[in-house]
Amino acid sequence: MMNMINSTQLKLKAVWGKNFLGLAIDQVIGSYQLPVTTYYFWPRTEAWEQLRLELELKSWIQEEEKIKVLNSAAQLMNLCMQEYRNKESIDAVKEQFKEITFSKIRN
Repeated sequence: MMNMINSTQLKLKAVWGKNFLGLAIDQVIGSYQLPVTTYYFWPRTEAWEQLRLELELKSWIQEEEKIKVLNSAAQLMNLCMQEYRNKESIDAVKEQFKEITFSKIRN
């Protein structure tokens, strides 16, 4: 069991909408992806802070993994703040953030 926990990785998932970004985190164990957090929608909520608080409660996840996924979330949110106004295509964003699983919602 300890080897499985040590090999655990976190995967950031994003739902890309015209005026929002939904973020959630899955835990990847082998070929399985298990939800660790619910989706938080930014800018309606403080998505990064909510993800951080949820990860804080998950003592079995290594700090390095938590930091890595939170850094990815922050980078994506920063890009969105700059690029939403420029109508950056989701394809261009996907190219920059290959480690994130994206879904697009038309709104």
